[in-house]
Amino acid sequence: MTVDMEQRSRLLRVKLGALVRARGAEVVAEPAGVGAITAVLVDGHAFALAEEGTPSAASSALVWASRQAATGLTLFVDHDAEDVARWASYFVLGHDAVEVREIIGADSRPAAASPLPRPFGSAGSSDDEAVAAEGAAALIEQLRSAGAEVVVERGVIRGEVLGLEVARLVVWPRETGGDGNLHLEPGVGRFDRDAVAAAHPDESPSDGLDRSVHAVRTHRYPGAPAHPIQMLTRERWLRADLVASPELVGARRLRAVGMTTEANGLRDAHPAAAFGEDLDGRPLLVVCSSGVDLALVPLAADTRELLEPTARMVLALPERDHHAATLSLARMLRRPADVAVVPAGWGRP
Repeated sequence: MTVDMEQRSRLLRVKLGALVRARGAEVVAEPAGVGAITAVLVDGHAFALAEEGTPSAASSALVWASRQAATGLTLFVDHDAEDVARWASYFVLGHDAVEVREIIGADSRPAAASPLPRPFGSAGSSDDEAVAAEGAAALIEQLRSAGAEVVVERGVIRGEVLGLEVARLVVWPRETGGDGNLHLEPGVGRFDRDAVAAAHPDESPSDGLDRSVHAVRTHRYPGAPAHPIQMLTRERWLRADLVASPELVGARRLRAVGMTTEANGLRDAHPAAAFGEDLDGRPLLVVCSSGVDLALVPLAADTRELLEPTARMVLALPERDHHAATLSLARMLRRPADVAVVPAGWGRP
């Protein structure tokens, strides 16, 4: 039997009330549904319930608690509470840490923060290993010769045009009939790479790459007429502009780096990071976003913790996406981030 949205919301409010009472607090006000969370204020302390442990849920709880002028925040999480505990550890509400509790039946227990993912983007990392792999140098040069920007993230080498993938270097594993070597596969994302291979089985990779680059550049350039291809991976487009012109965010140089999580597909919004130095030679992490993405600040802080915890961090956003929630979250970080307004490449000639 399907539970309708209103009934589900009512069940979540009841569940939160029971969890709060189990902590010895008396719930007087009715809990409210706030986006991905259910929340209530009890004697100045905020309690929130998130079914899914996502960075957006953590941000929603923090923003709601801040708007209520809460003196503290306890976040109950059904699934992936350990990840939420790690993201929450980067923030303070007032002067207090955020308490994250994993739901166990009708009660809860403190959630231990999960470890950071395997390091990447620095010396000895999977990014360096990918670039040093046999055959990579020639294929990277082929990407550059075709006019694609080479981006290495989490051990994956891509060719991009203004942040949109047009090719990828892929090992064809022997266990599935491949030769175990690195190959250039042209196409805009995974599904297009498969389609290109099926539709043009006799086409050389270099010809396929040229065709992909041309197809994207026809519609993806500053001031181009509206086209769906301009809407894809805008965060990465913004990053590509800043890597090319780091002075826009007060940087001496920047290079693209992967984050602790990645997008599931081209249509999924996901921040894009670049690491380098500011004008004084200090480490600088710049994280780009487009639209209002509540996952931005927790994931940016997570990536800083992985790459260089002491680095200055700048959140780069187009002017129209300079949202109050992002500013509030940036200020709540233990090591606050700066927010910079940068020109959106897709909106200028």
